[in-house]
Amino acid sequence: MKWEKATEIIDSILPGETVLLKYRTSYIPEFVLRFFIDYSQEKGIPLLVDDNFDSLHTLAIHAKTLNLPLDLDSVYVLKTGGKYELGNVMAKVPFHPDPRVYLENYEEASKKTLNELRPPIINLVLGVENIFLVIRNPTDVYRIFLAIQRFVGRKERKAFYVINENVIQSLPFNVVPELERIATTVMEMLPYPTGASVRVLKSINPELIGRELRINVGG
Repeated sequence: MKWEKATEIIDSILPGETVLLKYRTSYIPEFVLRFFIDYSQEKGIPLLVDDNFDSLHTLAIHAKTLNLPLDLDSVYVLKTGGKYELGNVMAKVPFHPDPRVYLENYEEASKKTLNELRPPIINLVLGVENIFLVIRNPTDVYRIFLAIQRFVGRKERKAFYVINENVIQSLPFNVVPELERIATTVMEMLPYPTGASVRVLKSINPELIGRELRINVGG
């Protein structure tokens, strides 16, 4: 795998940052997952995946079809909803239609999970757009924003939210600007045949802004 420059970027992300990884419908999430698995193993850093509504299972099926090996035995998982358990599931949060109940349960499970892992960890959040899909009340949308915002600055983790812009733009509310405001770093990812190109749009590190790199999974 050829992603030394990508590794440099992730190394420069500070503990406590929240990074927004935007992409359009493609196999970019599968490449990103593979990258973070390899990165965490190489660095000896725990990788915690927030698996919302079986997103991890979907990526695993796609990766198998792409002949892209994923070592999920080394991945810790905090699972919301769904039924397929992959990796080392440390906590399960049943989804509740009332966001106040769901967020209270999630924050309790997240706190417990983070306390059991050696900080700082990599926290890869998959399928967060699926949570917005089931919310129609503007007040509840902002409850989700506030919950994400509360995690910014928590130095136990470097958080990476993988967001499908096609799905997000189909929502009745435009959530992208607020997610970009909350995030300390924003990256845009575009597919090419053997991986993804990445461009840094926003960063607290001025030297990163405008940088472009590739995550290459072979070929």
